[in-house]
Amino acid sequence: MEMKSEVKNIERWISELDQFNSTPGQGTTRTVYSQEDLNARKYIKSEMKSIGLTVTEDCVGNIFGTLQGKRPELAPVWTGSHIDTVPNGGKFDGVAGVFAGMEALRLISESGQPFNRNLSVNVYSGEEMSRFGVCCIGSRSIAGRLRLDDFRQHVSPEGVSLYDTLAGAGYPIDDFNNVFPEKSPVYASLELHIEQNGKLEEAKVPVGIVKGICAPTNMTMEVTGVQSHAGGTSMADRRDAYMASAEIALLLEKLARESDSLYITGTIGEMRLEPNAANVIPGRATFSVDIRSISLEDKDMLLEKFRSGVAEIASRRGVTVKTALMNHDKPVLCDAHLRDVLDHTASELDIPHIDIVSGPYHDSLMLGDITNVGMIFIPSKDGISHNRAEWSDCKDISKGTDILAAAMLKLANE
Repeated sequence: MEMKSEVKNIERWISELDQFNSTPGQGTTRTVYSQEDLNARKYIKSEMKSIGLTVTEDCVGNIFGTLQGKRPELAPVWTGSHIDTVPNGGKFDGVAGVFAGMEALRLISESGQPFNRNLSVNVYSGEEMSRFGVCCIGSRSIAGRLRLDDFRQHVSPEGVSLYDTLAGAGYPIDDFNNVFPEKSPVYASLELHIEQNGKLEEAKVPVGIVKGICAPTNMTMEVTGVQSHAGGTSMADRRDAYMASAEIALLLEKLARESDSLYITGTIGEMRLEPNAANVIPGRATFSVDIRSISLEDKDMLLEKFRSGVAEIASRRGVTVKTALMNHDKPVLCDAHLRDVLDHTASELDIPHIDIVSGPYHDSLMLGDITNVGMIFIPSKDGISHNRAEWSDCKDISKGTDILAAAMLKLANE
């Protein structure tokens, strides 16, 4: 029996969720554990219940909407994504995967077809790099990559810890060690997501089957030179923190461009100068470094060359560089069996598809520590994401949902 998703359901959910947004008219901003995020969670839990799911939420805010199978003692099949956004971002990133999962479970439930394993659509907390300096808070917790003490150590620019934020929002964060000491078995996890690139659009196909997920290494670097007068200090006498930082940024770009890795990127996304005045040579520059690759070996090689080059630049320019490593994550290759299931399902449904690599990380990267993962991509218009111009066609999300529903039903009966 073929299950066909309703585009109107997906459109309605995406539109209604976007009311929980602190920057209406200027893109979508829904920061993790903000009031907008908390209100959005209430909406999603209500909608999950309305389609017959049993809803639970853990101590870090991960939401689980479950359909019970005939043999609930078996390891479940998961799907899901996230609902938090970057500042002034789009309304599809992450959200598409949550509502595709809800629609998939609605289809399976209403089809009346039997299945053994529990099926669950999950909303993972804080996938985006948050104001607390950590990404994938919910899925990292599930995977055992965060400890309770980490929640006290991660602090916002306003000086509020992640621990206090959760406690203030009413989450029983002190239960963390009772919830997450053991990794409960999960049979498989599938995630639908917008592509955040232009490969599918270029190929004119609605679906990508992901081969692997690039993993980030995130650092902050602080370059300290000498603050001095822009006119009174000759070029030869300068120890300019910004110009040293600019050379470091160009080094990162050069190393990433010249790498023969299948996929590798290097980005300086945030920069702060002190004192940040037009006629003053900056004495300090602080910036973010984001390096991603599908290969841990290739990423480590780039990092080694980068660190060596930074040391040379610092010595030559008479500045000091302090580096703080935030995370150094391992890439994940999507499970071959899950890829085959998705590929065969797409072919059976006559939905055009291609294999693709995920440059961005996703919650599936963390979940790869505890289970086999697979991902479905649907196109992003003009390859744009993390931008108010982000847009994906709900008809494409619907096609991905049809594949997701059929694949989850197959996996639930394995």
